[in-house]
Amino acid sequence: MKEEVKMKALWNQIKFQKDLYLTGVLVMLGMYVFGNVLHDVLAVSDDEVTSVICMGSMMATIALYMMMFFFAGIHMVQIFNYAVAMGQTRKRTFPMYTLATLLTFLVLGAFLKVLNILEKLRLKLMFPGIKIENFMALVLSWKYILAFALVGTAFAMLLGASISRFGKAAFWVWWALLMIICIGGPRGFTYLTDFYPDSQATSFVVHVIEMTVQHAHAISAVLVIAATIIFTGVAYLIVRRQQVNV
Repeated sequence: MKEEVKMKALWNQIKFQKDLYLTGVLVMLGMYVFGNVLHDVLAVSDDEVTSVICMGSMMATIALYMMMFFFAGIHMVQIFNYAVAMGQTRKRTFPMYTLATLLTFLVLGAFLKVLNILEKLRLKLMFPGIKIENFMALVLSWKYILAFALVGTAFAMLLGASISRFGKAAFWVWWALLMIICIGGPRGFTYLTDFYPDSQATSFVVHVIEMTVQHAHAISAVLVIAATIIFTGVAYLIVRRQQVNV
């Protein structure tokens, strides 16, 4: 009986995910078509095409995961508040919504794999004999889809919990932090290596990068697991006593 109740609660949360599925699919298809059209325009205008790339898959993947990280977090605030207001406990709602969101990421990741396969077939037909640079096949391998799904789900829960507790300002704080990491990180490393190549800070950063490259799989696995546990745990600590607003 208890298992039936859990499955029913999970199914209810999956049904609440229809907005995420619809938004994710529309974003993927839109960027997929745009990427393919842009690629073909550039390829046709080049008189000496030596290779082609799966640009549609690449743009769809980047757009989807950037959008899902934030949209899923905002969506979590609405659905979580509604579920708790309707009498469901936070202890049951949080893990079920988290699991449903993880399944959403995995399903959309599988859809991305299908789009990538179709794009590769299209390129073979339109550009016969030309090398296809399909690095997205590696990015869309199941181990990376699972890693992105785990971290993305955990981050979405943390973002949603932060917005629920601290308001819209939390969204912009997280956005700024991600921009600083994604843009400021590479620029900071370039600055160190260009202006302070012999400093201890530069040596330490280079050593960390070399260690990460040498043990990429092990370190990546540890980081994914740690980020998933920490993000999800902090999110639950925030929402477990947070009042709901419907």
